[in-house]
Amino acid sequence: MAHAVDVRIRNDISDMGIVRDTLDKLAREFRIPVRALTQLQVALDEVVSNVIKYSWSDGGQHEFLVRITVQPDRVDLEIFDDGREFDPVTALLPNHAPEGQPRPGGRGIHIIKKLVDRFAYERIDGRNHTTLSKTCEVGAAVQRSEK
Repeated sequence: MAHAVDVRIRNDISDMGIVRDTLDKLAREFRIPVRALTQLQVALDEVVSNVIKYSWSDGGQHEFLVRITVQPDRVDLEIFDDGREFDPVTALLPNHAPEGQPRPGGRGIHIIKKLVDRFAYERIDGRNHTTLSKTCEVGAAVQRSEK
């Protein structure tokens, strides 16, 4: 059985701690393996910080949603924002720009792709929907389903 938690945060770097704390709490409650948790934390930090830094150019305050879903065999992280359209999954990797010209950025996206088992993006009704999934055996959820 899945357990989902929605966290609404502002486009303020200081709000990243709210998401981290929520993921840590769920990791303790459902005994998410340490290695999987560490990989998820790094990937989530990268996506959320990119949304905060680059999604809106108006300098105003915006809110977006992070959904953390713990399942018996994986953890899903979904980020929903109404910022400018950007597909991180198809973004060029560093030093893979056209005509061999190196370009700044992109390293975080490259790291995310190595840390998670699924990295997906959709633009739905004017909103970015980024999904990260990590396959792992979730202790408490596995035990609950066996009882």
